[in-house]
Amino acid sequence: MSRNSDKANTVLFRYQEQKAEESGYIDYNSTQRPRNIGKVLNLKDSENWRKQVLKEINQKITKIHDDKLSNYQIRDLNDDINKLMKEKYSWEYHIRELGGTDYIRHGQGQIGFQSGVLIRGYRYFGRAKELPGVKELIAKQDAKKFEKNQDLQINKTQREKFLELEERINLDYFGYYDEINVGESDEKMIWNQVNEIIGENIEDEDEEQDQIKDELLKYERSISRKFEKKLQKEPIINDKDIIIIEDNEILTLQQVENHLVMKKRQQLVEKYSI
Repeated sequence: MSRNSDKANTVLFRYQEQKAEESGYIDYNSTQRPRNIGKVLNLKDSENWRKQVLKEINQKITKIHDDKLSNYQIRDLNDDINKLMKEKYSWEYHIRELGGTDYIRHGQGQIGFQSGVLIRGYRYFGRAKELPGVKELIAKQDAKKFEKNQDLQINKTQREKFLELEERINLDYFGYYDEINVGESDEKMIWNQVNEIIGENIEDEDEEQDQIKDELLKYERSISRKFEKKLQKEPIINDKDIIIIEDNEILTLQQVENHLVMKKRQQLVEKYSI
């Protein structure tokens, strides 16, 4: 009687399966999932297979947190999850090629990624992060990230300090306003003329600057040395018109104007052969 019952159930199952195929029904489960994704040309089927993969990923991620699992079981589960992740990406690329939703671009369906740690292209989930050897790799990677963030913060602080020095150094700092009342427009004109002489890119090339503790004084002396080198390279009519900036000497407004006049005169002489 039992054998007849089993035989009847088998026949009934085959009949139901045949009717389902005729009606277009597809059983979306892991055992029936196609391995050759490129052969699935129907967008709806591809979407359903992707959902089935996501469901399986969630189940395994939940299971990998179980305290009763051994290290071998954890490693096997973690390998399965990584393989399923790759399969999920394959389905998403295929869906995009078929004209469906671009899950990769919009970042949809990134389930379980927040609980995983990526190391050299391999992701560890749940208790897999506590496996021997893996824990040390994660700690080493976190230390490198912290060190990198510290370096970025230091560089940011140095840039902010340099910008602050630029704001503090102006004509008033060099004492030009002590001799003459210069307006804001005149100040811009003078700075434009000075930049034509010494250039805009001021760099400190003196190794002795490392011994200077005052950063503002270091920046000021850098400008002075650049100005001195620039003047030494320019053709000037008389040697007495050359202005050399020393550490204890500050240019006056009259000296700057005299030099600019002589330079302009020399340019006119060379241009018109006067």
